[in-house]
Amino acid sequence: MKRFLVASATIAAALLATACEDAEKLQPYAVVPISPFLGQPVLGDPNAPVELKEYASTTCGHCKAFHDEVFPKLKEAYIDTGKVKMVWVVLPTAPTATSLAGAAIARCAGEPKFFDAIDALFDAQDTLIDASSQPRKLQQELYAIGAKFDLTPDQAGTCIDDKAVQKATRDALTDLPASITGTPSFTIHGEKLEVESYEGLAAAIDAELVKATGAAEPAAPPQ
Repeated sequence: MKRFLVASATIAAALLATACEDAEKLQPYAVVPISPFLGQPVLGDPNAPVELKEYASTTCGHCKAFHDEVFPKLKEAYIDTGKVKMVWVVLPTAPTATSLAGAAIARCAGEPKFFDAIDALFDAQDTLIDASSQPRKLQQELYAIGAKFDLTPDQAGTCIDDKAVQKATRDALTDLPASITGTPSFTIHGEKLEVESYEGLAAAIDAELVKATGAAEPAAPPQ
């Protein structure tokens, strides 16, 4: 589990702080109108009986492992079947500026494509982390991911430094439970789970389903 870092500076300032002497090498962008998704990202039926909340970052290696190895089975067995809604909360981890910038790109991809953008950011995790000490390269990699979701360089640049987007990330952490000290972390209806394996999460979800619906039949793990 990776410990998280919450940045207080703007994303742009953090990007520049990685290599101040290279600041002039950043590609200039024009501030343009954007329409970011500023709400709470939710995957699955919003009326599902169980709410699983994940605290994660696209620069967290353990989060990527969960995303690649556990999440597809969890999605198939519980989210796609309407039993669980997953709420995603960004907990920035080092390199913090890269984590925050990626979260901004996902929000500007729009609500319908938010989780697709998260997928793309996880897929590019190694490349983005490797570029984190090179502001211009990092900027180009982030813009390339934005382009997959029809964001122009000006829109992506505006998005990364947009105060409303940054506020949405901060606001999601307002009621952060004291028990959440690293990523990925999971809660069900506010109660932290001390597991992150498919089997552990499935057992916790099944127990909640029994309480919520009386269903005693656990989901069969996907093959």
